[in-house]
Amino acid sequence: MEKFIKKGQIIVGLDFDNSKSAFEITKLLNPDNFKVKVGSQLFTACGPKILEDLKKQGFDIFLDLKYHDTPNTVEKAVLEACKKEVWMLNIHLSGGQKMIESAVKAKNSVSSEILLIGVTVLTSLDQKDLSDVGVSKNLEDQIFSLFSLGKKGGIDGIVCSPNDLTFFKKGEMNSFLTVCPGIRIKAESGGQKRTSTIHDAIHLGADYLVVAREITSSPDPLKVINEIDSYFI
Repeated sequence: MEKFIKKGQIIVGLDFDNSKSAFEITKLLNPDNFKVKVGSQLFTACGPKILEDLKKQGFDIFLDLKYHDTPNTVEKAVLEACKKEVWMLNIHLSGGQKMIESAVKAKNSVSSEILLIGVTVLTSLDQKDLSDVGVSKNLEDQIFSLFSLGKKGGIDGIVCSPNDLTFFKKGEMNSFLTVCPGIRIKAESGGQKRTSTIHDAIHLGADYLVVAREITSSPDPLKVINEIDSYFI
């Protein structure tokens, strides 16, 4: 069997409304191999304590709250998130340059080691969706525009579809991380319109992959986790 995933490249999305269900998944995961993502649903249901509990289990945590507000509000929110010693957190790059710079400032005031990444265009959106909300640029131009804004503002990487990686030149991505959500083991899109398989995303150059639904909705999550485990180098 081909081995193509480095340990730590897979982030498991804990998309639950309670900690019990989340911990039923984390007990099946080796923290040396997997990181975990806490999104809006789990964080809203459980509050900051879920971060403390996952840290005690040894996991690096991606806090996926996609901050998007006034620069001052985002700065304060990022500051509090970083105090929780998360491994990574994110913002919407469409919040603009001042908001991005405020988020970077807050993050660096706590630790430059924490990773701050920016969402370009949600993987649930396509060209028609952009037009519906008044974006006149085509999808590729919008993604590249937000990517450039984020890089100028000092973020550490972007959230994007694996297919979007073809929009960037290799030199542009030096020391710049890419995190790709909605990743599948098999080629099924689910709720995402611009997604990919683990194998294809890795070979397109993604640094980190978020896998959620195939694990969390599986009748046998351990079987899915073991399959992913078999791909680690």
